[in-house]
Amino acid sequence: MPSGVDDHQRASKASVALALAWLALGCEPTVVIGSCSEASGMDAGQAGASAAVSAGMVATPWSTGFEDGLCGYHAVEGYCYARHEATLEIVRSPVRSGKFAAAFSVNGNATMAERSQTRCVRQGAFPKSAYYGAWYLVPAVQISDGNWNLFHFLGGVPDGETHALWDISLANNSDGALELAVFNFFDRRFYPATTGVPPIPIGSWFHIEIQLKRSAQANGEVIVYQDGVPALHLTNLITDDTEWGQWYVGNYAKTLVPTLSTVYVDDVTIREEP
Repeated sequence: MPSGVDDHQRASKASVALALAWLALGCEPTVVIGSCSEASGMDAGQAGASAAVSAGMVATPWSTGFEDGLCGYHAVEGYCYARHEATLEIVRSPVRSGKFAAAFSVNGNATMAERSQTRCVRQGAFPKSAYYGAWYLVPAVQISDGNWNLFHFLGGVPDGETHALWDISLANNSDGALELAVFNFFDRRFYPATTGVPPIPIGSWFHIEIQLKRSAQANGEVIVYQDGVPALHLTNLITDDTEWGQWYVGNYAKTLVPTLSTVYVDDVTIREEP
């Protein structure tokens, strides 16, 4: 099983070209090119600034539906990036709610030296127990190498060493349909998240949410939900041995057939337990 993580771990320290998040790729009518809205209090220069490393607490509840572009991330010292023939666009269609969503596109050509990836990142000291969710739309079934990643968690030290914690990815089942799958970097195990849930719907919105009870001891807990139904439940294990981390949402792949892939994301949330 591939690790699902590479030099994107260093993205918060590198010179991340956030302007990639507003790529003008022709004159497609659904693509919105611009900066943060006036209501966000950020202008185009601020929106395109290099990502700062946030060491503060991640305040909850938090959400963004991309109604003000990427300001939902920039305003909380998050960031977005696109690398290795990937693109990130704000689009008018398809959307789950409001007027806009985000389109994350990658090139899953296995001959490329680096994994194509485009993501948005929240970072800081996360709550001890919280739910992390996003709505996805996958337009078509594609064949992957088992590491077509949608969520990625890593932990470590701000502006220092980091290591991977958890992945939620798409994998093909025996019939070729796409199912959620979870990779635990602590025990290096791959868990199909299929208990009680069908393969993901193609061409319509579905919700992914993970409840992560962070613990450096063997008393942590992870529950993955698909459209509100528990798909995987792990208990009594180490879930996070750090006090600071990053949560990546988007599209990340190396081997896909067909090679080009776009997934749509809307209504990203972090909420603590009731």
